[in-house]
Amino acid sequence: MKKRACILHQKLGQTVSILTISAVFSLLLLVIVEPINAGDVTPTTITINWTAPGDNGTAGTAALYDIRYATMLVNSGNWVGCSQADDEPTPQPCGNQESYTIANLDPDTWYYIAIMTADEAANWSELSNVIAIKTQSLSLDVETDELILPDDFHLAQNYPNPFNPATKIEFSIPVTAHVTISVFNILGQETARLVDEIKPAGNYSIIWDGVDSYGQKVSSGIYFYRINANDFSESKKMALVQ
Repeated sequence: MKKRACILHQKLGQTVSILTISAVFSLLLLVIVEPINAGDVTPTTITINWTAPGDNGTAGTAALYDIRYATMLVNSGNWVGCSQADDEPTPQPCGNQESYTIANLDPDTWYYIAIMTADEAANWSELSNVIAIKTQSLSLDVETDELILPDDFHLAQNYPNPFNPATKIEFSIPVTAHVTISVFNILGQETARLVDEIKPAGNYSIIWDGVDSYGQKVSSGIYFYRINANDFSESKKMALVQ
């Protein structure tokens, strides 16, 4: 009898342990941050757009957002020191389109922006993708009273280089053109296509976060990025280190 009681106690103890682990695990199912992208940009404002995440994987409604920005690359190490946006929106149910405008920015300045999200149990997500956007310039051509545009096609060296986890690529086009920017591995195989669209004349930048066309992180190594715009083509080398 005592032996049966002992076995029953052990089984009950195992059951309670399993239930406890399951309960803790359920609390650790953090919200998923959807990729953010740039919207309208003015000399002093930047609008960002994203799809509302859930509070348990891809279901429900998240509890709150933490939107931060800086003039340097934002990452988990410097997150606390970045500027926090004012009056961040209340999350909508999962799948809804969200939009927020960051105001009181400096003209002609690069800003890096990212989001973290929390669920109702105060579990915080990982950092979202980081986007880099330059506010418009107030500089005008006195004679034409128009924004000054670049004179030539140009592809800048990425920065930082080497990089981890992300790097910025700047380029300029003097006329409207169909622009493609692709990343290739050392074998010449296309790893990711960062731009493939018609763009008006201007100065641009994009961020590559080391993810291929299938959403998978690529391995450390040497990569090449190439721009094609009208008859202009140029390639540069960069290094990803883990």
